[in-house]
Amino acid sequence: MAGTGKTHLREAGSTLLRVEDLQVEFPAKGGRRVHAVSGISFDVAPAETVGFVGESGCGKSTVARAVMHLPAPNSGVVNLDDTELGSLSAKKLRETRVAMQLIFQDPMASLNPRRKVKDLVQEGVEIWHRGGDRRALEERTRELLDDVGLDSATVWNRYPHELSGGQCQRVSIARALMMRPSLLICDEILASLDVSVQSQMLNLLKRTRAEHGLAMMFISHDLGVVKNISDRILVMYLGKVAEVLEVEALDRETVHHPYTQLLLASVPRVTGERIKPSVAGAAQDLPSPLNPPSGCRFRTRCPLATDRCAQQEPQLEEKRPGQFIACHHVS
Repeated sequence: MAGTGKTHLREAGSTLLRVEDLQVEFPAKGGRRVHAVSGISFDVAPAETVGFVGESGCGKSTVARAVMHLPAPNSGVVNLDDTELGSLSAKKLRETRVAMQLIFQDPMASLNPRRKVKDLVQEGVEIWHRGGDRRALEERTRELLDDVGLDSATVWNRYPHELSGGQCQRVSIARALMMRPSLLICDEILASLDVSVQSQMLNLLKRTRAEHGLAMMFISHDLGVVKNISDRILVMYLGKVAEVLEVEALDRETVHHPYTQLLLASVPRVTGERIKPSVAGAAQDLPSPLNPPSGCRFRTRCPLATDRCAQQEPQLEEKRPGQFIACHHVS
């Protein structure tokens, strides 16, 4: 079991999205390859939110785009509602992909500056002829704009540059919901927003998930934010999954992967103090994905590293019920 690295996956029939052995590489100068995502596996159940957390450059956003086949991964299997996306024709893939909606980090860059808010929200259903008659389309557009906290009468004929960043992100959410997706993929959508606006957006996403029964992939470098909205969390490091756990496990006095401990140590408590990790991590920068370390990819920064870590890659093993860790030295 441990050798497969997939012990954390549930039965296929109980999942909406199931990803196995996903691998994404990009060409680089000198014939080298960027190892962006290296054989990770995960699943998302209906109405579940799975958080993806890790430093910038660990492959989180690449995973999101690979799931959408934008572009398709180099290898691996992506199953959405028991349909393998890699086996579909280009036309059928576009039709199936409508059930997954991706919201980007920079709302200003993802919205056409020459289109009004009403047109931006309606664009997808008009392309796919799913909006019904004009009156029904307008009613649903106004309803969604109001649902995401915008006054539809006020923003209806405005352009993106006339809105704040938070308002633009709300428009992006309304546009995604217009397609009635089963899976919402949020890629660092709070990163460019003020802290007060982030809190509002988190509450909006929680309410939206409950009202629409959405499953979500929520991607962020901030463990505190991911913890606030997720049911389960995947901790990623340099294209690999270091730990998978239920969100409640973060609040328990339990063992974690050394990298997860460092992420936890960066989250301020209410008192202003920070959680003291049980291990002190080295301060080196993230190694290059052009030449990732052998064995355990975290070993160059890990205080627990031994020769075994350089020679043998650790596999995800269940250390506690629902908690899987890829580390030779955590038991």
